[in-house]
Amino acid sequence: MEQILSGFVQDVQHLFGNELVAAFLYGSAASGEHVSGRSDINAVVVLTRVTPALLRKASGRLRSWSRQGFATPMFFDPEFLRHAVEVFPIELLDMQERHRMLWGPDLVADLRIEREALRRQCEQELRGKLLKLRQAYVESSRSPRDLEAVLAAAVSGLVVLARILLHLARAEESGGTEAVLARVEAQFALSVAHLRKAWQLKRGEIRVTGSELDLLYQAVLGEFQRLVEVVDALPA
Repeated sequence: MEQILSGFVQDVQHLFGNELVAAFLYGSAASGEHVSGRSDINAVVVLTRVTPALLRKASGRLRSWSRQGFATPMFFDPEFLRHAVEVFPIELLDMQERHRMLWGPDLVADLRIEREALRRQCEQELRGKLLKLRQAYVESSRSPRDLEAVLAAAVSGLVVLARILLHLARAEESGGTEAVLARVEAQFALSVAHLRKAWQLKRGEIRVTGSELDLLYQAVLGEFQRLVEVVDALPA
């Protein structure tokens, strides 16, 4: 991994030169929960300004980065990063709490993220996932393979949302996935056992097939509904 990251830094330095402000990791690759072959390496490249000409420079490296496990990097400039806290508070708080600088100054450490913006986006994300799960069940309930893909998409970002719920409740939110999900259960007196199982399925840690997969999907629907009720009850 370290060799891959070093190569990425060399690439962006060569591509952008003096236009490069910083580069950092976020998500599983920064938190120690990265699973090779299943988890993306998520990176942010901060430029003095983001222009089509500069973005085009990166296009020639995308295939190589993808082979090494990188998702397409996000490109920010410092001004965008400062103002994005109003519309992407969850993503930026997650970056703030789980990132690793690869090069340049740490531009996310001092971002100020408002509580109400977090609560509003958390509710929107949870309700959106619930609606997509319902719609997808109508479309895919007869196809176990499709159900598994929908579950994997639904639980993507689950741990981030769980951390936000704990943050909003002013509860401890640090630690890995198991610790965070256990705290959600204790803090809000509910079970997320099936969401935990869907997370393990996504990561390839368990196998679920046939009618058991359908039952898991139904249970996940119920647990997402309870999480929506939790965020509804949180004070602004």
